[in-house]
Order: sequence, then structure tokens, then C-alpha cells
Amino acid sequence: MSFSRFVYLDTNIYSYLAKNIHHWKRLSDFLTANDLCLALSHAHQAELAEAKTLHDKLVDLLLLMPSAAIKPWDVVLKEEVKAHPQCRTDSLLLYPFNQLLLEKNGNHTILSWFTSDNLTRARKDQLTGAQQMQARHSALKNNFPPSKSGKYIREQAPEFADYIIMQWLADTHPDFLASFKDRVQHLRTECFLSVRIHPLVIFYKYYLQGREPDQLSDFGDLYHLSYLPYCNLVIIERDLCNVLNQIKQDHNVLDSTVVRNIDFFKDWA
Repeated sequence: MSFSRFVYLDTNIYSYLAKNIHHWKRLSDFLTANDLCLALSHAHQAELAEAKTLHDKLVDLLLLMPSAAIKPWDVVLKEEVKAHPQCRTDSLLLYPFNQLLLEKNGNHTILSWFTSDNLTRARKDQLTGAQQMQARHSALKNNFPPSKSGKYIREQAPEFADYIIMQWLADTHPDFLASFKDRVQHLRTECFLSVRIHPLVIFYKYYLQGREPDQLSDFGDLYHLSYLPYCNLVIIERDLCNVLNQIKQDHNVLDSTVVRNIDFFKDWA
């Protein structure tokens, strides 16, 4: 197992697998045959911290399947900044879980990933952040006007993405962004896949489709997006799956990623 090819499941899919053990043998065979492993992010850990009744099954799942913890989003972005003007090629791997099978209390080590006080605080911060994003979206949506036709069009998506990437870099890596003050044409925004996926999803859902976020989970989904361009397979809820596949048709941010919904577990294709 190379731990360089990842499958990213959304939190609901992890919960589904914890409750449907009959899929585990087929999943293990699929992962092994395709040299893939399950990715567990900090976003997963924060959300699954609340699913206490599933923790034991989730631990078993991660121990029995090829699986690994992956780097936090800010580390991924830091690697993108370092690689610029080339695209990031580092592995997502942070810690392989399967080696814990050889340790006496390996299952307790994984269980601690779901039960620590730090995760409880991280989940509170995540919910607070989602609330702030909801308010920020409402306040700032009109700052990006529609096309001359009065409607938003797909051709505006790259401009919107660049606008958000610049804001993001100004907040997280101000010195790096400042170095392009007099040579902005040399800033290759397409290299920042972990950021670019965010504004594209927001633009397609809330600008092109004219929808309004009606629950915090709409913004909670954004915490998972940074990893998707660096995973080989993503299995995610139907609505976001549809949005991501629309983006995949129009942009190259998901060129290396296959995006499926829960029906994957029917055909395994």
C-alpha cells in the first residue's frame, strides 16, 4: 500500500458504512485492488466527534481498511504556496492507521482521534465558522455583480474564483501575495486547487443556481472541499456530487478526481 491514492468520503458516508458492515468486505477488496486508501481529515474528526454511538465501528473500519489521516487544509495550502509557480505534488498522507494493528492498544489510539477535548473545541469552532460564513455570504453576495444580461453566467466563475483566492491568500499568506504587487500577471491562481474549489462550489450553487443556504450544513460542507482535488475518488452526498460534477465539466480543478454519490455502493464502478 503506497498511501498516495486516496478515497474521500463525506461524513454521512462514513456514518453509513459504520452502520452497514455488509459493505466492508467489498470495500476492502475494492481499495486493495485499486491501491487506494480511505482519507480521514480534521473536518471528519470534528464532525464525527458527536457520533459517539458510531465510534467503535468507525475505529474498526479504519483499522481493517487501508486508511490514513491526511494533512490539515492549512498545511496543504502552505505546500501549494511553496510549490508556486508549479503545482503542488506532495502526498496528503499524515499518519497511516493500519500500522496501529501491530500496537497493543492501537484501537484506543484511533478512538482518541474522535474523543479528545481538542476535537470538541474544533467542532464548536467549525459551527461558529459556518454561522459566520452564512452571514458573510449574505452580506457580500452583491459585491460580485452579474453579467450584462443581469444574470450570472458560467464564464464569470474563473473571475470569481480568482477574486476569492486573492482574498484568501491575503489573509493566510500576506507576504507571499505582497511579493506579486508589481507583477500580478505572474501569480498562477490555478495552482491553488485547495482554495479554488471553494469559490467554484459557492458560485455554482448560490450564484448560477440562485439558491440561498438554508442550513448550517451547507457551509459545513466547505470544510471538506480543500482535499477533494488531491483525492482520486470522492463519495459524497447527492447535491454536492451534482455540483462538483458540473464544475468538473467546466474547469480543471477536479481533473484527477472521480466524484460519486452513495450509489457507488450499488455498482462499485
